[in-house]
Amino acid sequence: MQLSLLVSALLVAAVAAEDRNAKFFDSSFFHDGDNVHWGGRVDFSNLRDTMQQFASSLDTAVERVQSRLEDVVEGSMPPFYRTRKPSTSEHSVSLPADLENVEAISGTFGDVEGVDDGLKIHINGDLEGVRPDGPRFEEPNPIPEEEEEAEVEGGEVEEIHPYTPFMPFNPFRPFGRPRPTFNIFNFGRRREWWKGPNVCVDREEIDEGRDVNVTDDGEVEVNADGQSVMMSGNTFLFSFGNMQMTSCTETRDKYSCVSRNSRRGLHKTVVVTYRCCHGFVREASGCTRVEMRSMGDTLQSLGATDFLTLTKAAGLMERLDNNLTIFAPTNEALQEFTAELEAENELELEGDRSFNEVFYRRRRRRESDTQALVLAHMTPGINYASDLHDEQVLKSVTGDSTLRINTYATSPPIATVNCARLLKVDQHTTNGVVHTISSVLHPVTATLADLITTDPQFSILAKLVNQAGLLQKLGGEGQLTVFAPTDAAFRSLPTLALEALLDNNACLDAIVKNHLLPNTICSAAVQGKARTVTLLDSYLLLERTEEDLLLVGEEDGAKVEAADIMATNGVMHVIDRPLLPGEAKPVLEVLEGRNLTRFLELLDMAGMTREVAGLRDVTVFAPSNKAINDLPQEVLDGITSDTDKLREVLSYHIATPSLQAEDIANNHIATTHAKHPLRINLYTRSPLLTGLSGGRGVRVTAGCSRVSSLDQRACGAVVHVVEQLLALPQDTVVDHLNGDKKFSIFAKMVKDAGLEEELRGEGPFTVLAPSDYVFRSLPESELSYLLQNAELQQALVKQHILREHVCCSGINPHTWLFMDHKRPLEGSPVHVRRSSTGRIMAGPARITHCAPPTKNGLVHTVNNLLLNIHPNGRPQDRRPLFSSPGLELFFG
Repeated sequence: MQLSLLVSALLVAAVAAEDRNAKFFDSSFFHDGDNVHWGGRVDFSNLRDTMQQFASSLDTAVERVQSRLEDVVEGSMPPFYRTRKPSTSEHSVSLPADLENVEAISGTFGDVEGVDDGLKIHINGDLEGVRPDGPRFEEPNPIPEEEEEAEVEGGEVEEIHPYTPFMPFNPFRPFGRPRPTFNIFNFGRRREWWKGPNVCVDREEIDEGRDVNVTDDGEVEVNADGQSVMMSGNTFLFSFGNMQMTSCTETRDKYSCVSRNSRRGLHKTVVVTYRCCHGFVREASGCTRVEMRSMGDTLQSLGATDFLTLTKAAGLMERLDNNLTIFAPTNEALQEFTAELEAENELELEGDRSFNEVFYRRRRRRESDTQALVLAHMTPGINYASDLHDEQVLKSVTGDSTLRINTYATSPPIATVNCARLLKVDQHTTNGVVHTISSVLHPVTATLADLITTDPQFSILAKLVNQAGLLQKLGGEGQLTVFAPTDAAFRSLPTLALEALLDNNACLDAIVKNHLLPNTICSAAVQGKARTVTLLDSYLLLERTEEDLLLVGEEDGAKVEAADIMATNGVMHVIDRPLLPGEAKPVLEVLEGRNLTRFLELLDMAGMTREVAGLRDVTVFAPSNKAINDLPQEVLDGITSDTDKLREVLSYHIATPSLQAEDIANNHIATTHAKHPLRINLYTRSPLLTGLSGGRGVRVTAGCSRVSSLDQRACGAVVHVVEQLLALPQDTVVDHLNGDKKFSIFAKMVKDAGLEEELRGEGPFTVLAPSDYVFRSLPESELSYLLQNAELQQALVKQHILREHVCCSGINPHTWLFMDHKRPLEGSPVHVRRSSTGRIMAGPARITHCAPPTKNGLVHTVNNLLLNIHPNGRPQDRRPLFSSPGLELFFG
């Protein structure tokens, strides 16, 4: 049992150790056809962090196993070995002697309180006392008088020393990555620091409501009194029982336990957090006291004297007496800020003035601006570094400005507040905490939409965003990054291209989305080269050069002229030219770039080049050069000699609307410009592993032609490359049978079976049709018996018709057990597969000819019957051993 628990703990810890930042993607695995290559690099720092997190998680898991074993052992001991706790309440219920030490029994059932259902019994001393109420910062746990006197008598006094946090700042320590304390060669219990002195407890209860019935329309069902109707059926046990699940995690600075309770249909989550009390920090031995001074003295000692001077000049010193978290810019940061103001002619220096005098002079003129600037660095309450997390938004003390926290898994890791880097964290003061930052924070009150629409230099961008229907997104809540080209940047485009954009052409949506990111990416996060993903679901390259320039885009990227302009819902960077994605290229240019020159030649021969260039919202199934070159010359000449026929064939390769791979489902019918339906199918090559293969095990066909390349996006179009010239579908499967003389016997059986009307329906159907030769090759006795037995003919016909669209190009070379067995109209499943020699088999028969699609399915030719038609019960005289002509030929 212990071994199985330990193995489970190892697996859980390994899964929990996986940690990937979705904002940036390093080179890693990539696909080339059916092969997988690795193009990344080994990041030993990340590997070390992962192993450390794994070790800590494993330590916690092993500790839980040990604790449970101890509980079992303790629970098995006789009652008199346990410490009894007499009841002090006059209203207490008298318990039997062997239960006097039980504090609580959890796991009640029904309305009867205190009935043990065997879930868990808490013995006296097992439950840690918590203090759910009280101030944010509690007094440290007092030292027992005996211990305090012993320390004084011995002449030893607790040492108080200033606390210096991790430098340089590593956000993954204070932001939640656990410190390793587990030695894989030593399974001893580590120190449970959260049970020691100077630890404070926060308790949060979250009421998650009651189970209710939901109607088919998604509405909550109510009774006549307007109350929600309780769920029934399998939820009965959960509605009336009491169940609890608890999970605990340890990070460097805190230990948290989350308990999810379900009691008679009511759900509640309780989060209990243990951390060192304010004025104490976590060290190896537990919570150690640190020196605390006033907020002003702390700012002075941290080298933030200019920010303190600015606070005095703004008349805000009394604010420092409140419980605060201050993100204080360093003196160097404020000096750079002043230099920028001077460069913008916002300051006029007269004679030789000191830095502080400049601020005094300026802030007397605009004291309100000074106050707003100072208050933008303060947020109410105490926010330790371990409380901060990515994309967390805090309010300033006045509530009219926001502070956005971001963390980045760079090397070294980076954390920012409004894109200013956090340098030193968790500087405890008597009434708060100070974090120093690398730059001055401006008040943030406007959304990204406000920044764009109110600044005249972004008038073109504002118009394009509005036309693309994204202005509302930029004005709502969220986390976005906008690379904003100025009007001058847009005017660097060719005149015709800019006019086309302003006229709301098909490229507009792609171009606008290529300037938007679904995450907040600060300039500080870019060190060297990095990749991120746009709203267009495409990669965007970011690079910081040796000259400290920030570039965006491939090759000669756009230059960031102004970075880190914060908004309430993200950040904006101003760039010097638009970012034109590949999706904004004309479709003809994309076809040429994919070397689809033969298809372009056919378009030119048909006079369709200009027409295709002007198409909007289309999907182009472009045949490869090989697909056209492999056509018999007489077939190609027959198509190209008739312009109308050529236009019809090429129009069949163009469908509306544009379809990306994610939009395609099996048996999708695309509407082509030739007015003929085009059926798209998905075939899995590894059915049992389809969900694990990331889509690599799926083959896509269009008109039964294999699609070899997907999602080459162009302006107003998506290009998919097919490996055969698509043939126009004609009639239905039953019309195909009736129109081909080699199927005369089988077609008559279909008619006699009354299936013609059904086979003219929507389908899809795949008919595995035996030719007349197959029937005439049967022994005369069997053929005569078949032609005289209408019931047998009907069974045979239904065995040869599948209710699927089975293209030969979609049949797999390898099968998984029963996964490629197709269900006919009636009868046994038909195993369809491709042999090791490349022959396509359907049960005992070989598919000798794969026909192009009809409007509702396919008609493939087989060389054998799929149903045994031996006349049961007939005399065996002169009856051949094999009904299959092929087997009879070889074996007699």
